[in-house]
Amino acid sequence: MHAEVNDSNITLPDDPLWNPAKLPNFRVSYFRAPQLKMLISEIFLNGAYLFHTDKKQPLILDCGSNIGISILFFKMLYPGARIIGFEPDPDTFEILRTNVRQNSLHDVELQQCALYDREGAIDLHRGLFKGALRMSLLEERLPGRKISVSSRRLSSFITEDIDLLKLDIEGAEQFVLQELADSAKLSRIDQIHIEYHHHIIGKTDTLSSTLKLLEDGGFGYQISAHPRHGSWPKREEFQDISIYCYRKR
Repeated sequence: MHAEVNDSNITLPDDPLWNPAKLPNFRVSYFRAPQLKMLISEIFLNGAYLFHTDKKQPLILDCGSNIGISILFFKMLYPGARIIGFEPDPDTFEILRTNVRQNSLHDVELQQCALYDREGAIDLHRGLFKGALRMSLLEERLPGRKISVSSRRLSSFITEDIDLLKLDIEGAEQFVLQELADSAKLSRIDQIHIEYHHHIIGKTDTLSSTLKLLEDGGFGYQISAHPRHGSWPKREEFQDISIYCYRKR
């Protein structure tokens, strides 16, 4: 039985030089304390990627693993889970690999690559600070420094049925979903958690086409928009939208 994570049992120093931080069952290395607090709050306390399955060893694709807090959460839910984690940024990938190793996680495979609808070299826009949560293949999401990384098609990693696809890839989600549909691999996925990034480009609206992909793929869905800041309504404003998808029976 795994201890519950809540505000009272998180030991989180303000100074990141005190790494690693301590959760009830895990040790977590990280870049900056405010970033880690936000990840823990969203993933552990608010259950952003909670899902249910009867399987003891579900297969999970964690796309956009960052430093691995989502992987730790999945391992707390299902200790026997098999997980493939994807993270393109080399500095972030090192912290991710450290967190997997220092917690002795088994059946976790890590891939240092971006996910897109084609393979090859692609620019990753990473901003000014290491480990930024908004790193993206889209310059509009995080202007500033960029590096070249390897991109892969997610379909090439799907050789059996997937119990959960977690997709948080800062604007590339529709390209990946379309590629999965075109390759007939979307049909092998049972549940999906999508962090949909609405209005990265303010004049571009693609939510309906994303939802149609899901509907045509046999999914039902529930949608939750993160709290707004400022006045309402406001045109062309960026929003994080969570979409939980489940295969219709």
